[in-house]
Amino acid sequence: MKKNLIKKVFAVSLSIAMACSFLPAANPVTASAAAPYVSLKTTFKTLKVGQKYKMTLKNNTVSWKIKKVETTDKPIATVYGKTTSSVMIKGKSEGRATIRVHLKTSKRKQHNTKTLRCRVKVVTSTPTVDPTPTVTDATVTTQAELDEALKTSTITKITIKPTTAENFVIPANTYNNVDLIVDAPLSDIENSASFKSITVENIKAETWTEKGSNNAFTWKAAKGRLAIAKGAVVKSVSIPTTKAKVDIDVQEGTLNVVNVSSDAEVSITGKLAEGAAAVAISFSATATNAKLTTAIKAAVTTLAKIAAVFQKGAEDSTIKLEAANISVVVTNNTVKAIVVTKNNNTLQSVNAGATGTVESVSTSGGNNGNSGSTYPGSSTPKPVTSARILTGQSVTASVSGTTTSAAISGGAFKVSDSKIDLSISDVKLVTPSSLTVQYTVTASTSTWTKTVTTGDMKGIDADGDGKFESYKVDAKGLSINGAPGGNVKLTITFRVKATDTTAASPSAKVEYVIVVSEGENVAVTQSEESNLQLK
Repeated sequence: MKKNLIKKVFAVSLSIAMACSFLPAANPVTASAAAPYVSLKTTFKTLKVGQKYKMTLKNNTVSWKIKKVETTDKPIATVYGKTTSSVMIKGKSEGRATIRVHLKTSKRKQHNTKTLRCRVKVVTSTPTVDPTPTVTDATVTTQAELDEALKTSTITKITIKPTTAENFVIPANTYNNVDLIVDAPLSDIENSASFKSITVENIKAETWTEKGSNNAFTWKAAKGRLAIAKGAVVKSVSIPTTKAKVDIDVQEGTLNVVNVSSDAEVSITGKLAEGAAAVAISFSATATNAKLTTAIKAAVTTLAKIAAVFQKGAEDSTIKLEAANISVVVTNNTVKAIVVTKNNNTLQSVNAGATGTVESVSTSGGNNGNSGSTYPGSSTPKPVTSARILTGQSVTASVSGTTTSAAISGGAFKVSDSKIDLSISDVKLVTPSSLTVQYTVTASTSTWTKTVTTGDMKGIDADGDGKFESYKVDAKGLSINGAPGGNVKLTITFRVKATDTTAASPSAKVEYVIVVSEGENVAVTQSEESNLQLK
């Protein structure tokens, strides 16, 4: 009887326990509730002797950074190329080693350090391994990391982005395939190298010192100072950021072009290199209310309403209004008048010590011979293209050929048969594009003029990006028949050709003087240097 009672109590207890096991828990914890911990890409790796492997972090949700890396046996496996998020491992000889990676994060006040491990087996036979990906981008935070990235030939994009006040010095070298991006609001940069492009997103307000050659800057920083050292050449500076304040200090360096496409305040001080041309400064149609202050000679063109202050040192600067219904407020603190050319090519001067407003002509005014150009089916004049010939830069020119002269009354003579060959190269736009550049050759003396030829120049796309870095023309067998003997001036003008939606650009030109002598098959004599400057 007692045994039966015990069996019944045990059976009931077992039933209750089994039933309870099917009830939901009061506070269930799912596997997805806990965030994964930071770890290495792998905790075990097999390498062959001489093989390299890039170890990275995964599940790095709280900004862990690699501070130190150790190997237990350097003759077997060594480590190098450490960054804040990766390290390179290389197999040296057969055996086993452990790699220790020490981490730290600033996101935590406690438990902010960690050590991760990866066991490495090095073998002499070829193991089955995942291919190491080619590294093309690098983000660097220290000078050492930058130096390592610059030495890596596969890297085509380097971002300098330190978290502290780390300054950087870039030695002289040429990196034509590398885009350099700088996001360093606490850093100074001294650069002597040449890059494919340089974009400055943030920089310490005081100084970027440029000592390189032919770098093109896109200056996105809201504030900053670009110092162009003596002997340095800056190809261009583009300023797209709204309300930006950019100071450019030309310390006897060369500054070719400044492009402003926002309502920025741009200040240019210093002194140009000996013999340097005026700085070509252009304001696009989106640069309304921009302000320029310059103490060096500048050739300003604008498609927007702007203000321009010319300080001492900016004598002989010019302004060209390239659109209708815009104006420029000129403050002239130089000792010479500043000449403003309106969009219909009429001139207005602002005297030394004066301030004046110059307004462009309304839409009925012309643009270098494009007055009345309209969109198809519309009476509205077409806007002038924003593309322009880069004036102030040198082009390569040569003229050769022969002439035959015939005597006319009074002992004078004129050309009766001529064959002139003309070659011009290195004509460039302010910004490379796929547009067509048109040229016209005119021959003239004080009493005679003739349009010799006109046509389209050949665009040179050196890097295959669909945009022309320069233009050239080779014209053979040109005629100057009818020209009187003596000096004959060839004027070659260039401008961006009109399209269906835009009128042609303003013209730029070079002039070349040839000497025509009396006689049969007289060779053309060149009286100008073959390195000419676009006006």
